[in-house]
Amino acid sequence: MRQRRIELALTQQEAARRAEVSVATWRRLEAASGLDGFKADNVRGFARALRLGMAEFHRLMGSDEVDEVDQESGDLVRFFNASFTGDPITAADAMALHSTVAFSDFAPMNSKRFGVEHALGCGFPAFLKGEASIREVDLLRDLPELALTQVNNHWLVRMGERIMRVGGLLGEGRVPRAVCLADEYALSIVIMNTDPPSVGDVLHMYPGLHDREHLAPRYWEDEDGHELVVDWRDRMLGALLPPEEAHDYRRHDLLVLEMHGQGIYDVSDPRHPLRWFDRDDLQERCQSSLDYARLSDEEKEAREREALERIGW
Repeated sequence: MRQRRIELALTQQEAARRAEVSVATWRRLEAASGLDGFKADNVRGFARALRLGMAEFHRLMGSDEVDEVDQESGDLVRFFNASFTGDPITAADAMALHSTVAFSDFAPMNSKRFGVEHALGCGFPAFLKGEASIREVDLLRDLPELALTQVNNHWLVRMGERIMRVGGLLGEGRVPRAVCLADEYALSIVIMNTDPPSVGDVLHMYPGLHDREHLAPRYWEDEDGHELVVDWRDRMLGALLPPEEAHDYRRHDLLVLEMHGQGIYDVSDPRHPLRWFDRDDLQERCQSSLDYARLSDEEKEAREREALERIGW
């Protein structure tokens, strides 16, 4: 366990925080020859902190519960395979994206709210305490400069919760879809910080995950490996983000402004960071249309009469 922690460049304090245990408990793990005496929640935290599948963690610790853990991992693989069939993403794609969030400061919580005391990483809690800059916080540091210079900590916490939402939906077997501009940025940040399944350790941690057959294993060793990684990320962006024209090219506009060192200072502008959490106009119109379609004929006629009266007909 100590060697694995060193491979991940973690101190005992950082590893303990990721596992949500005390430093004393972590030290006891590194000195232990088995898992007797450790609570089940602690064991799951140990594996998560060391970025290991539960079965692999139990094997390394010489546990006699490997068969039971293998069954749990198998159940998770079957769940992802049934939930993500390749349209628009495969089970392996979903697990890779989910792992990026699960191993970040914004690991999904039942409350769906960020709590400093439950953060698995150290970056964002350290930032909130004034001990680090936002550029030292994984994922959030990839937000555009024009946003980071105009927002406060509360806004950043909300943004972290949108990243948490991405991981939460994937963990529930659901394809994450953007309902606001903040979601678009959360999705794009997660995607751009994720390696394709064949590059990362997802297929090793969860054998049996369905992936696209045309992707050769360990293709990053090929000369065109970088291009293939870029292609996978582009495919994920195209599969999960709405087309730019659907929302008046807001994210495209912000990218151009960022390139020219400009910003948005009018808070009534839908591109301003304070408006990123507004529900998209397109979704609101769709929901309004659905609500209207579900009305009875009498209710529709009453709505029409009311509208005509407002315009003086």
